[in-house]
Amino acid sequence: MKWSIPEKVIERGRTYVNEGRVLSVTPDKEKNVWHAEVLGTELYLVTLDATAKEVDYCQCPYWEEHHYCKHTVAVELYLRKQGKARKINEQTPIKKAFSASEMFSNGFARLNSEKEASKPLQIEFRVDTIATNPYHQEMDILGVSLKVGHRGTARNYVVKDIYKFLQMYQENKHYTANKQQTFFLSADAFDEKNQALLNRLAGIAQTQQLMGQAGIQINGKLDKKYLLLPVEFGKELLLQFNDVYTQITIGETKVSQVDFRSGEPLTFSVTKEADHFPLQFVKDFDHLLSYYNWGLLDGTFYELTVEQKEIYVTMQQLFKRFEQPIIDYPKEELANLFMKVLPYLRKIGRVQVAPEVQNNIEESELKAVFSLRKIKGQVDLQVDFTYGEVVFSSDEKHQYMPENHPEILRDFQQESRIEAIIETFGYQASSKNWQKNLPIGEQLYAFFTREIPVLRQLGEVRIGKKLRELYLDAQHHRPEIVIEENGSWLDIKFDVSGIQESEINDVLRSLLQSAQFYTTENGQVLSLESEEFQEANAALKKLRLSLEAKDGAIQVPMNQGLLLQEQFADQASFSAGFQQMTEDLIHPENFEAQLPENLHAELRQYQEVGFRWLKMLSHYQFGGILADEMGLGKTVQTISYLLSEKQEKQKLNALIVAPASLTFNWQQEIKRFAPTISATVISGTKEEREGQMAQPADVRITSYASLRQDIDAYQALDLTCLILDEAQMVKNSATKTAQALRSLEVPQRFALSGTPIENNLEELWSLFQMIMPGFFPNKQKFKELSTQEIAKMIKPFILRRDKKSVLHDLPQKLETNYYSVLTEEQKKIYLAYLRQMREEIAQMDSTSFRKNRISILAGLTRLRQICCDPRLFVEDYEGSSGKLEQVKDLLLAAKENGRRVLLFSQFTSMLSIIEEELAQEGFESFYLRGSTPPQDRLTMVDAFNSGEKDVFLISLKAGGTGLNLTGADTVILYDLWWNPAVEEQAAGRAHRIGQKNVVEVWRMIAEGTIEERMDALQQEKRELFQKVIQGNETQLQQMTEEDIRLILSIGEEN
Repeated sequence: MKWSIPEKVIERGRTYVNEGRVLSVTPDKEKNVWHAEVLGTELYLVTLDATAKEVDYCQCPYWEEHHYCKHTVAVELYLRKQGKARKINEQTPIKKAFSASEMFSNGFARLNSEKEASKPLQIEFRVDTIATNPYHQEMDILGVSLKVGHRGTARNYVVKDIYKFLQMYQENKHYTANKQQTFFLSADAFDEKNQALLNRLAGIAQTQQLMGQAGIQINGKLDKKYLLLPVEFGKELLLQFNDVYTQITIGETKVSQVDFRSGEPLTFSVTKEADHFPLQFVKDFDHLLSYYNWGLLDGTFYELTVEQKEIYVTMQQLFKRFEQPIIDYPKEELANLFMKVLPYLRKIGRVQVAPEVQNNIEESELKAVFSLRKIKGQVDLQVDFTYGEVVFSSDEKHQYMPENHPEILRDFQQESRIEAIIETFGYQASSKNWQKNLPIGEQLYAFFTREIPVLRQLGEVRIGKKLRELYLDAQHHRPEIVIEENGSWLDIKFDVSGIQESEINDVLRSLLQSAQFYTTENGQVLSLESEEFQEANAALKKLRLSLEAKDGAIQVPMNQGLLLQEQFADQASFSAGFQQMTEDLIHPENFEAQLPENLHAELRQYQEVGFRWLKMLSHYQFGGILADEMGLGKTVQTISYLLSEKQEKQKLNALIVAPASLTFNWQQEIKRFAPTISATVISGTKEEREGQMAQPADVRITSYASLRQDIDAYQALDLTCLILDEAQMVKNSATKTAQALRSLEVPQRFALSGTPIENNLEELWSLFQMIMPGFFPNKQKFKELSTQEIAKMIKPFILRRDKKSVLHDLPQKLETNYYSVLTEEQKKIYLAYLRQMREEIAQMDSTSFRKNRISILAGLTRLRQICCDPRLFVEDYEGSSGKLEQVKDLLLAAKENGRRVLLFSQFTSMLSIIEEELAQEGFESFYLRGSTPPQDRLTMVDAFNSGEKDVFLISLKAGGTGLNLTGADTVILYDLWWNPAVEEQAAGRAHRIGQKNVVEVWRMIAEGTIEERMDALQQEKRELFQKVIQGNETQLQQMTEEDIRLILSIGEEN
């Protein structure tokens, strides 16, 4: 048996054995345990371990909590009584079970014995005060004692040890009252209310015993007749005694019914007798139980707060000191009685004041008056405490009280509080008033904005003129703001009454530094925390620019005009020029600009708006991005602008930077639409480029690569205009090309791009750094801007129209996804490579994923190549491609229906395979590679548009922009690209101005592969462009780790 099992549990187990409650014990040699049945409040099955490990089990709730119980103990004691040990192999066989007749006999015998012992009992509870200190009755405690007897008899027996009695009760044992009388304390012996109270007392007794606090010390001896009524359960237990027969005696007062109340139960009186005023108790507590914070009055318990008890004890001690229940106050002390004593007495009782006493007292509300003056470098503070017409002042000359005036009840507590606050402000009491040195700077500002408001909360504040003039408050010194244009800048001019013009710059610098105040040259302080100054500061901060004050104004770039108008709409007045500028930015279509003469083009209405928009931005020296959808004529709008600039200014020195494949296209278009503009393409070797650059020309056209090489020469050209075509090519601000473009000092800059955002918003930041340097804040602050803020800022400087909204006569564009199935050989290779990538990536955390990002993206490219044709990746592959076979079938059908096809792929080797396959099928095709010379490109384009050959094979990157292929009516995108904008540009080669037929775009997707995931990712990228450029609401990030894992469907099976 475990040594840790309490003795009382062992004793109960022994009782069970003696009462025959162990009904059966059976050995189980196979499992090496004993099985037993024990009859408690119900029949419990017990398992006793027979290996000496003593890992026993019982069904009862007590075992669930303690892992031992009286039932397991009873089985072990039963085995011992039978002369058996726990270990089965160490004993002779035991009788497996009692017979049925024995089980029945034992069970009913137990019930009979309990019935005899469990005669109904009656119990009498007593609660008495017990003196722990004979000199301090208020320290009395309450003790609970018991008497017990058989129900219906006249005699009850005193319980001499209440703790033992309650323990016997809990254990259903016999309790011996004396030599002649024993009671069996089963629960059934008492009625329910007595049981409930006994159970509660038993729990308290057990707790007190565990803490070594059983019994009460009386006259130096421990008496266990009483159980201390604990404070924490005192009220609850006393109320519970109302339900049973209880005698409660508090001191000399018997309480028949327990009732608790709170409030102020006592009564005091103040009367007048001759020239003195007696204070006396009218109604006092019968008994104070300080230990419990109770007072007993007329048989009712009153619960006291700690403060109420302390007040009562103090009063009681004072009355005892004078050995009388009355204290006399002379007339000169009457005010003190009312001010210092009665407020406390009213917290514990009612104070009855006789009318003749009241006539000698005046109660008026305290009003404080603070008079501040500047006297010889100091602040002088006079404090007056006024009660009606009576004045108590820090300056005796100002004190006033009429003759024969009643005593004033001064609020000394509030007066002391006010004086304490004054001391915290650094004042010292002098012979007259309070004084301190006159503060300057920050301390002076705190004096007016922190100290004075506190004094105003306490009373009336009066400030002398000399002191008041040191503070320039917001009400009388508001800023007046005027915004007007100043060359290429906008001036935000400030004027503040009371501040000299020479100091305005310093005021503005303080404002930009978010200072709370400004100290003038003559020592005054101007509050910058007023609503007007704070709103101006908040508006300036929203510009997110590094601002400086100069000549009484803050200068900001002209391109911030609309934002300024919005931020300062209710604060500033605007010059006529500024208002005209904002009107032009909002409505560029109304800007006065004449189309140039000698323009050989009929501009559509929306193209004329684009021309006016370019002229308007140029007029204000702003840059912009012409972001019309592919095929809407960004080129002709730009040429119209350049021709207009030449005619108006009699001079044009422009540079157009474009992809190499488009440089000659620009030259051709300029000759076509504006033959009076001389245009030269700068290309070829270094010597050739230098020669071309030396030739006079209105417009020079070069590629991005050539520009980077010749940047020094371009910086010396004194350019007047810079045009960036397909500007998304320099979306990365860190590239040398982007850096070179930013180094050019050109007064007018425009970018042309149908997709100014392809992947993320930082690309937009990069473009604006080139066309309007300083328009956006630095990159870190730019990242903090919301997409809504960015969209609002760029709105005037990006012009975006799509075909659907402006070309109502443009034929429809129909998009169709064609899904192909991988061939068996193709599928085996795809799944093997996919499985390998999944296993490798599944083992990577985010850090290793970032380190291996390049190889992961290369792996994705391999998967896409397998979807196109395994021959792109796998040597000696002799199988077929499901997608290629499908495309061949589509092309045969297209040829039969007279359709003319552009087929794009990003893999040039795939285009070579397709070219070879089509030749075998009898197709004639053009093939545009990245290495195709620009002149040859134009020749091929013209030939195809004239009806030559059936198919035009084009590398997606080499021919996705700048080509006009309206001779086609069908576009096949053989493989998907991560960026949908690239695909849109490819489709735009055919679906553009000049197209007469419906254009069909066929997107080829290998079913059940990563191409389906790519299609979903493309949709997210489309949404970002719409949000920032066209005002919709979705966000895009660059392709993330989560994107890649989703594309590969890590952990999923197709």
